[in-house]
Amino acid sequence: MAGTRIFLVDNGSYEPTATLALRGLAQEVGKLIEQPVLPVSTMHSTKIDPALLGGVPAVIFEHAVQQAKLDGIEEIVVLPLFIGPSRAITEYLPKVFADAQPGTMKLAIREPLFGPELVNMLSDNLKSTGWTKGSGTVLLCDHGSPIPEVTRCRNLFSVALRNQLGLKDDELIACSMERREGAEYDFNKPLLEDALQDAKGEAVILMLFLLPGRHAGAEGDVATIAKDHAPAGLRWKLSPLLGTHPALPALLFKRHLITSSFKSAKNIVIGTILLMGLLPVLIGALAPEDMDLGGRIMLWLSGVAVIFTLLFFTFRGKA
Repeated sequence: MAGTRIFLVDNGSYEPTATLALRGLAQEVGKLIEQPVLPVSTMHSTKIDPALLGGVPAVIFEHAVQQAKLDGIEEIVVLPLFIGPSRAITEYLPKVFADAQPGTMKLAIREPLFGPELVNMLSDNLKSTGWTKGSGTVLLCDHGSPIPEVTRCRNLFSVALRNQLGLKDDELIACSMERREGAEYDFNKPLLEDALQDAKGEAVILMLFLLPGRHAGAEGDVATIAKDHAPAGLRWKLSPLLGTHPALPALLFKRHLITSSFKSAKNIVIGTILLMGLLPVLIGALAPEDMDLGGRIMLWLSGVAVIFTLLFFTFRGKA
């Protein structure tokens, strides 16, 4: 059996620019991991004409899993190019993997990108537009999700950015590009087209999108909504996408390492507990028969000190 195969997985798009951007990002992450990282989409991308992708067809997760099975891969590691816990990674990928009847092959899905690092990246992207405090309203815009937890990520970003930049609620508004019909999806409110009505100054649409495509491209849906619904006289601009931020490859590398380190750390802690339990047995076998209780206690304490010293330097080395 071969070892581990790493996939950088996005949602997929019919736009060639999205697949090309995914490939470039996968190469950068692969350099940091020092192992090939394959660009893979959940769906859609195989509909793109390979001629628009340098003659190399896009790959979707289903086909990538089938190929890994044929190649005898032991484990697939997924780095999700998703901001929050989308159903694509919590439900769809595990189902596709299970349907492939993988046998002994394992699937490990790392955590999505949500975290304080993205707050700093969003702040950088905002400032790169020329925005300064007081120059205009910031509209933090995501796609809009049927999953409350994903929208909660957006709202938490808005709170963190307001705190970091010293803004009031009406100076930074979280909104969605679109939403599903029905009161049960009201958590996506407000929509971008409505939030634009409350914008002032030179508004910046701060893009909570990763890669270009039908929605987030220069002529995508977000830009079209702004053109069609911005009040007369309101100046607006789009921020760069998160996928273009130079810190993103390092964040994906960190997501890959944290889970691996956690597993190894857990094994180290378990081993330490077992060793601590065996210490009295070892002392009883190694200590001289005439050693008194005080000597045995000192020997036990010395053993504990050695174990924790080794544990400290082990974790320090990993950090």
